[in-house]
This record gives sequence, structure tokens and C-alpha cells, in this order.
Amino acid sequence: MKKWITSILIIILMFLLQTSVFRFFSFGGIVPNLLIMITCIYGFMRGEHDGLLTGFFCGLLMDIFYMDVLGFYALIYMYIGFLCGMSHKLFYKQDFKLPIIAIILGDLSYSFINFLFFYLLNGNFNVRFYATSILLPELFYTLGVSIVFYPLLILLEFKFITVPWKKREKDTQK
Repeated sequence: MKKWITSILIIILMFLLQTSVFRFFSFGGIVPNLLIMITCIYGFMRGEHDGLLTGFFCGLLMDIFYMDVLGFYALIYMYIGFLCGMSHKLFYKQDFKLPIIAIILGDLSYSFINFLFFYLLNGNFNVRFYATSILLPELFYTLGVSIVFYPLLILLEFKFITVPWKKREKDTQK
């Protein structure tokens, strides 16, 4: 129960940071995608089910506040969280490279799907413009912020949320 309450609070905090605080620190209108970051990290740390649920709630927040139709971003974030959760067996909290690679792949997937549905289907075929002015700046900005937030999320997860397994009394009396 404590894990889900903390997760919901972190999702809301990341959404508020992404949509309000980081708007003041935008580079050319580009802000880091903290919801992709939290979806990838939770999927990678906790597994497919938690990544899928985290992605659904992150995407639902984006749909409610930024889309006319519910479900588009929820579906995208759900898939990204599920795919990141499939690599849960490779997770070690000391390893820094794999979660960062998961965030890079998640952000690239998100940006590519946005390009397909919001640019390509509207007749904008300038891939170079999209890649240099939106995709790459958002990717690097998200990556830089992820390097700062990842250790904090790991600390929160393993110090306060996950309760370490304690030996039973009969195991210690042998």
C-alpha cells in the first residue's frame, strides 16, 4: 500500500514539475519528459505490471490535460512501461547504464510515435527539422535530468518503500 501511495505522489510530483517548474527552464520550448523517465525507471525497477500501471497513469494525466481524446498517451506510456518492465530481470541498483538506456529508448519511441501521428499525418515530412529541433533536444534534456533524478528514486525505493526481508525466528534458532 505504501508503495502505491508513494508512486502516485511521485507521478503527480513529476507531472507538476514537467508542466510547471521546468517550463521556466525550457530550452527553445523544450522541457524534459519526466513522465517517460518515471515510467521507464519504475518499469525497469519493479517489472512489467508496475511499469504498465505507471505508464497508464502517466499517460492518463497527459491525456486529461493536453489531449481532446482520452487514451492516446495512456496507450503509448503503457507500452513503454511494459517494454521497460520486460528487462526487469537485468536490474541491479548499482548499475547506472541500463536504466539510462531504457530512458533513451523510451523517449525515442515516444518522440517517434508523436512524429508519426502529429507531424507526418499532418503533411509535415521534414524529419531533419523534427529531429534537430524537438527530438534530440528533448532526449538530451530528459537524459540530463534523469541522471540527477535516478539516484534519488533508487534511494527512495530501497530505503523507504521496499522493506528488507527479515529472517524468521525459526531460521535463526538453528
